[in-house]
Amino acid sequence: MKKLLLFLYDSFAEFEVITLVTALKRTDYTLVTFSTKPKGEAVTALSTLCYLPARSVQDIDVDEFAALVIPGGAPHPFLHAQKLIQVIRSFYEQNKLIAAICGGPSLLGAAAILNEIAYTASIEPSDLEYEHVMNWENKRNERLVIDKNVITATGSNYLDFAEEVLRRLGGVEPEDKNPLQYFREPSMS
Repeated sequence: MKKLLLFLYDSFAEFEVITLVTALKRTDYTLVTFSTKPKGEAVTALSTLCYLPARSVQDIDVDEFAALVIPGGAPHPFLHAQKLIQVIRSFYEQNKLIAAICGGPSLLGAAAILNEIAYTASIEPSDLEYEHVMNWENKRNERLVIDKNVITATGSNYLDFAEEVLRRLGGVEPEDKNPLQYFREPSMS
């Protein structure tokens, strides 16, 4: 069984990953959520909806997972969460897929990954709480950037982000140019 790991935290922007999570149902991947809180303690998303992660970061064995997804929101309180940063760095060093959107790439910066790849994010140099982890020289002014085993996207590009993650996971046919059409254009079905 293939597993995808999704980081949940207080203030995470679930709209940036909910389409991906929904589309994963069509794949052979199982979604496992985790947070930095103790197991059994809920996180409150940006929308104020509460989620109960399946695991604590303390219980994560990177070898168990094929990919890691990091949503945006306001992740700056976690930039020094050493166990979380170790998990992120381990995914990168093992050449496993990492996908981060909006503010999520700041956690890649905390893991020193942004020094090694080109990326995009919905963070600017004026966002002072992130300045010590971001490598602005490697940031691209693009909606979606893929470098090595890392996918990054700006927050409003969550559909392109979801499609690219699905492609990398083998969840859509490579020739399918618009696999999430249902979410892009309203229809009567």
